[in-house]
Formats: sequence, structure tokens, C-alpha cells
Amino acid sequence: MKADTLGVGTLLLCAVFGAAQAQQLYQPPAAEEQAAARALAERRQKMIDDCEQTFGSEMDCTREVDTELRAEALQSGGRVIHLRPARP
Repeated sequence: MKADTLGVGTLLLCAVFGAAQAQQLYQPPAAEEQAAARALAERRQKMIDDCEQTFGSEMDCTREVDTELRAEALQSGGRVIHLRPARP
């Protein structure tokens, strides 16, 4: 009986600490990050609109703008996500 109580207590303690640690790991984006993301989205849309007025194709403009923004991010030290492992 005592071993069962100890086991249940241990499980509850682990659950509480696990939940607390999970809350510490998740940090919602800071207001500055949200503002930066919003500004980037607005800039992207403006670039797409300008391109469409000049060239007229939404699909091509979206692809061109996204490529340009990725290149800017790479030059400023942004991260790159590789879909395939590097070749040996």
C-alpha cells in the first residue's frame, strides 16, 4: 500500500514538473517579433502589388518577390531550411 502511494505521488510530481517545464519552453512571440513579422508581410504585399502593376502576373510576381526576400534574409544572416541532406 505504501509503495502504491509513493508511486502515485512520484507520478504526480513528475507530471507537475513536466507541465511547468513545457510552459517555460514555450515562449509566445514578443511584441517586437510580431511587429517585425507584420512589417515584413506588409512589405511583401506592397512588393507583389508593385510587380503586378508593372508586369501583370500574380504567380510570377509572388515567386519573384519571395525569392528576393529570401536572398535578402540570407545576406543578413537568416537561417536556411534544407529539404534534402547535403550531398557527399
